Amino acid sequence: MHVRERPTASWEHLLWDTDRTPPPPPVPPRVRLLAAIRTAQAVRVLRRRGWPEAQRRLIDTHPASAFAAVLSPPASIGLARREVLPCLLTLRLVAPEALCLPRSFALATYLSVLGQPAEVVVARQRSSVGGRFSFHAWAELHGEVLGDIPGVRTGFAVLQRVGSRHVPGASPR
Repeated sequence: MHVRERPTASWEHLLWDTDRTPPPPPVPPRVRLLAAIRTAQAVRVLRRRGWPEAQRRLIDTHPASAFAAVLSPPASIGLARREVLPCLLTLRLVAPEALCLPRSFALATYLSVLGQPAEVVVARQRSSVGGRFSFHAWAELHGEVLGDIPGVRTGFAVLQRVGSRHVPGASPR
């Protein structure tokens, strides 16, 4: 018996660990559109009202659909890596000059709408330069850094992790 494999996108071979895990399910267009809309709205809240209000919004984010709620962590990470581009395109339309906090917040919001337990991690640099500390933010899913270099954690002490309380596995601290 011959089993046909699902064809992958021409760029999907560039993702890490695609050969060891089955490909994640495709995101329905309606769910992707809803995730983009909620992400744009959330980024506007961050720009206009600041991090405390945006943080509350992320904590209260509800998944749009349960289509990806039962994915294994490797499949979930594969889905997240595939959805980084649509999320960052949405962010680019709303906040073209966005740096690390809006970028990680947008990615965590987008993935939370897709039902994934993504978190925003806010951290302080471990060593000071001239008596000043640098701060950075990134998104994580199942302990994997998304949208940033994987080794970013080594130079920073985590101050806060924020995720949706309505998505199993995320920490709404």
